Amino acid sequence: MAKVFLDKIKATAHIESVVASEDMGNGQFLSLGVLGEDGESRVATPATDEASAEVFVADAPLSYGDPHFDLGKYVVKAGKTGRAFHLEKGDVISVTTDLVAGAKVGDNLTIGDKGLGFKKAADKGIAMLIGQENHGIDGDVYVIAIR
Repeated sequence: MAKVFLDKIKATAHIESVVASEDMGNGQFLSLGVLGEDGESRVATPATDEASAEVFVADAPLSYGDPHFDLGKYVVKAGKTGRAFHLEKGDVISVTTDLVAGAKVGDNLTIGDKGLGFKKAADKGIAMLIGQENHGIDGDVYVIAIR
């Protein structure tokens, strides 16, 4: 399902335009490379660990009432430009439960396998799972505070 909600992000948040050679879903951590062919976007690859996780994909296209559009299945296609955030200490996001593996409220989190979402951290990690809520049509979500 992979949905991301930006609960508490500064209005001055640093947002990158990213392009990858493979499809990118919401909740993907990326490592940034050189400028893309357009001279504005950055070439990005999936992050493999906390050190290489520079930005977090949270792309939200406009659908204007298309009855077939499903944000949970949305991906930024390979070669297309998407939006990714530089998460900072104090940011709070909510993600669908499929983007968090093996953790419960109160656990520390690190980036998930292949850079997708989060998983329970062995140490302090990059975030803490601070709550679980029901978002109605979106189902249950985990609330995550970035460290």
